[in-house]
Amino acid sequence: MVAVGFLVAGVQPAAAVTTSQVQWDLAGMAYLSFGDVDGVTGPKTSAAVKAFQTDRCLDPDGVVGPMTTDELDAQVTKVQQVVGADPDGEFGPATQAAIKTWQGAHSLAQTGQADAATMTAMGVTRVKDCTPPPPGELAAAIVQIAQQEAANSAHNREIGGYNCNYYTTALGLSGTGAHCSNGWKTQAWCADFGKWVWKQAGAKTTYVTSYYSSFTTYGQNFGTWHTGSPQPGDAIVFSYGHVGLVVSSTSSSVTYISGNTSNPATGNDDALLQKTVSRSYSAIVGYASPVAR
Repeated sequence: MVAVGFLVAGVQPAAAVTTSQVQWDLAGMAYLSFGDVDGVTGPKTSAAVKAFQTDRCLDPDGVVGPMTTDELDAQVTKVQQVVGADPDGEFGPATQAAIKTWQGAHSLAQTGQADAATMTAMGVTRVKDCTPPPPGELAAAIVQIAQQEAANSAHNREIGGYNCNYYTTALGLSGTGAHCSNGWKTQAWCADFGKWVWKQAGAKTTYVTSYYSSFTTYGQNFGTWHTGSPQPGDAIVFSYGHVGLVVSSTSSSVTYISGNTSNPATGNDDALLQKTVSRSYSAIVGYASPVAR
């Protein structure tokens, strides 16, 4: 059997995740041994995927779909950041060597694997608490974080050049334009703001990309897409290529916060602002409610 990429129907990832890379990631966190990295999907790999999924509160189906890929990437990145390896979310020989060095400096067995004991010493949570959050807690967290960011003068506007923003940078994205003078990344960023807030609040962000319409895809795939009754924390999607996060609503209006937004002070789409529009506004396509991780 040859190595194949793990692909998910209806999803167009930046690149297919190869079986070998998945095995490297799992071996790097001691769900497999490094000797099991052979590019072949078999019982050992499937069992390791299921064990990882269980630890991360995912459906333990043994399939490496987008949610599992996101979690693998996030966990490997956290480990890489601790040991000083390139935080690219892909485990490999360089990360293995960096872990060995870190383990030696912390009186741990130099296995090169971020096993349970090593991750505990690193302060990286290996096993999530899978207890669902109380109703409304996720929404409240999203609104609180969005409002805090809107008031944060270090983040709430473009700095360093056109479309240079904190959220694209914080998500570790490469951006699409020239380098910003302050080191930030530059690209249209309303979706990046929404994704960053959802991630910080504890929502799943599978299917969400830097495109506003990805929130529609998210809602459709998770079954949370709706065109009425906006709720706090929802993503509000506009037909003119924009997305924000709902703060509150009444029977006639909806208030939201969005990035890359028209700024009366400058005349440009360069700010993170709160706005209110009529719920009958024709440009509103609909809403996607977040799903807790």
